[in-house]
Amino acid sequence: MSADPPPATQPSLRGWRGISAAVYAGVAALLVVNVLPALVNVIALGLHWDDSALGLLAAADVAGITVGSLAGIPLVHRFTLKAAVLVGVAALIAADVACAITSNEATMVAFRFVGGVSSGVILAACYALYSYTQPQRNFAMFSLAQMTSGFIGVTVLPLLAARSGWQSAFFFLAAATAIALPLGVWLPAHSHRGTSGPLRYASRAKSNFWLWSAVAGIVFYVIGEGAVWTFMERMGSASGISEHDVNVAVSACTLAGALGAVVTMFPSRRLGAFWPLTLSALLSVASVCVMRSSNPTVFLLALCGFTFAWLAFATIQFAVITTADTQGSATIAMSAAWYAGFTVGPYVAGELVSKHGFAPVQYLGVSGVLLALLLLLPLRQKEAPATTREPPAADVSL
Repeated sequence: MSADPPPATQPSLRGWRGISAAVYAGVAALLVVNVLPALVNVIALGLHWDDSALGLLAAADVAGITVGSLAGIPLVHRFTLKAAVLVGVAALIAADVACAITSNEATMVAFRFVGGVSSGVILAACYALYSYTQPQRNFAMFSLAQMTSGFIGVTVLPLLAARSGWQSAFFFLAAATAIALPLGVWLPAHSHRGTSGPLRYASRAKSNFWLWSAVAGIVFYVIGEGAVWTFMERMGSASGISEHDVNVAVSACTLAGALGAVVTMFPSRRLGAFWPLTLSALLSVASVCVMRSSNPTVFLLALCGFTFAWLAFATIQFAVITTADTQGSATIAMSAAWYAGFTVGPYVAGELVSKHGFAPVQYLGVSGVLLALLLLLPLRQKEAPATTREPPAADVSL
């Protein structure tokens, strides 16, 4: 399981087999998160858990992902990326099966935390893989596949549970995750290393400061976006929009998010990173500001603009940070930053709504995206767009 000596230059993830394997592994790691609303409802109906227990179950999984992502930073430098993914997938399958054969609340919560840690390790390796050769395209494909898997999962799980019981939901998740095992043979058998090229900044200390500031910006960004995402349906209902119109808007915004990932899948050297980042941020700000409109059409456009901007901004954000990351650690830390933010955001939003209404949630969403933009722009490189890496001198066979 120990890594081979690192290649002289940064290896790349080339060939559609390798890219597909990496994307599927990342999607498998987040299957539970992406189908969480449906899974929670299945458990509530099958085991009659109260809201407190269901919330703890969800929190355990997300907290586990954060812990696993942090633990994955040294692991993917020490061991091969293939080994990290395969061991993480095997542990995740075991956690899913264990959840299917127990009905005890404390035991299932513990297994979900273990599953979350396993997912975090997988994501750490996958983020490293996505950073090789066209990181913007790779992350966009990952985001698009996530949305697709979530749509399929929330449709299939209730049908399975109604036919075969709540346990079938976890067996389905385990089976879907297991597909990543045979695909894993196409992943590269080397550890993750930073680029070997010279720094493009005045000093390493300065570049490291802005690099890790940009990673911290992800936390603020996801806190704000997660807060708005959690309560956007409630905002519509509180503004007097009918349940039907709210549901239509939520469905439409899912497609808009997918479009945001597709649009940024093919970066433009002419545009670079500045204008796409800035326009995405401004669209997000405008969408959040009008989200409490009582007009159903405005509400629908606000949700679509919000999710489109979220996926577009996050994709370019990933590409900019990976391009500037010469050591390889910040790239992996982005996964931990995402799920730390997503753990905090909904909780903070809930406290704000209960005491001050929805306006502070909007302020949180706007300030999060603007702060993330300000912390990210210093990494933008005028001489080379932040969406591509320098090609390596030698490739690593998949």
